[in-house]
Amino acid sequence: MRRILIAIPLMLLTAYAGARPMNFDEAKRAALENSYIIKSYEEKEKAASYRHMEAVGNYLPKVTLTQTYSRTDEPANAAFSSMAQGRFDNNYFQNKLPDPDYVTNHQSKIQIMQPIFMRGQIVFGIRQAEEAYAASRFETERVKQRTLFNLHRAFYGLALAEKALDVVKHSYDRTKRYYNTAQDFYENGLIVQSDLLVSESYLLMNEQAVKDAEKQHAVAMSQLQRLLATDDPIEIIWTDPHLSFKEDIDSYIKTGLENRQDLSAMKRYSSVTKLESTKAKAAFLPSVSVFADYQRNDDEMFGDNGDGYTFGAQMELNLFNGFSDYNKTRETKSAHYAMLHEIADKRLAIKSEIKNSFYGVIAASKQIEASQKRVEAAQKALEITENRFNEGLSKVTELLDREVDLKQAELSLYMSEYQQIVEKAGLQLASGTLD
Repeated sequence: MRRILIAIPLMLLTAYAGARPMNFDEAKRAALENSYIIKSYEEKEKAASYRHMEAVGNYLPKVTLTQTYSRTDEPANAAFSSMAQGRFDNNYFQNKLPDPDYVTNHQSKIQIMQPIFMRGQIVFGIRQAEEAYAASRFETERVKQRTLFNLHRAFYGLALAEKALDVVKHSYDRTKRYYNTAQDFYENGLIVQSDLLVSESYLLMNEQAVKDAEKQHAVAMSQLQRLLATDDPIEIIWTDPHLSFKEDIDSYIKTGLENRQDLSAMKRYSSVTKLESTKAKAAFLPSVSVFADYQRNDDEMFGDNGDGYTFGAQMELNLFNGFSDYNKTRETKSAHYAMLHEIADKRLAIKSEIKNSFYGVIAASKQIEASQKRVEAAQKALEITENRFNEGLSKVTELLDREVDLKQAELSLYMSEYQQIVEKAGLQLASGTLD
């Protein structure tokens, strides 16, 4: 393979003064550190870890402090408040119960509730949170790999845009030189006016090609700047990305099915849906908890009258809930099957992605070989035609056609080399091994 862009490290000067020189390794570090998408998924990963801790916390006792104020002369409530304060006696029962005075009560209460068995909701909730956290870590890793793939495209895309700009500028210079020669020939009566006009047309087309190449260069610069989260102009130092390739598609498929992070994340989420189905079935089981509280009741806040302790246990059994729990189990079962179908489809998609990139690498390699020969042939043809034109044996239109052939051949070669890099990076991305 011709090492125009890879074998010999080549610094491509940009049109921006004061641009920061950067090789691919430096760009890679900057992208992984600065990417807002990666930061977003890292925060989602943290949130998943907190949800796991939250689920574990459901095993711990719940401690609450309540302070209640009431004032009433309603006989029943007044009697209960008086009893809570320890001020209910025979005199109150006989004389004040039917028509009591206003009774003010401040209740201070500390309660501890300890779950023992909550229909399996806690234990399954913890396991679901663990699986979701693991899935989140896989998703973050996948986003990092996709960011690196986009970096390959943007980094070498900017360098390709620079090379394309260089090619069209050289083409413009050659065309301008040929046009000037054609003008001299026309003035000396060696060519007709139509040939001169054709020369001018080619020159104008190349002027437009330069403008288009400058636009593509600016767009490519913007795409790389977005990935690196910077507005500073960048000066590309093109070095070999060291992307390996072996002609063994089965090994890539095997690796992809084993290592693809998004597939692993889907499997974890499948476990979450399966646990959700089990948790829904466990809702038919009883729940058991124990509790204790200490409270004071007084006509003054934080008074010490009517204090006492209460201990107890509670069991709750769901006998009938309007078929809600029954249908919940059916819903979660269908959701789990849906995830299994998505996983099966994802496996097929991975195989397809790997095959597409694998054969893309091979096609790009063959295209490079063909483009090399095309460039050599175009260069030779241009030299011969230029000599014949200078000797008056060829028309200027033939010379200009050969110049266009050379320009297109050079652009095709650089594009093929760029495409090979992208396809290799895509193959590693598809197999889950891009780093």
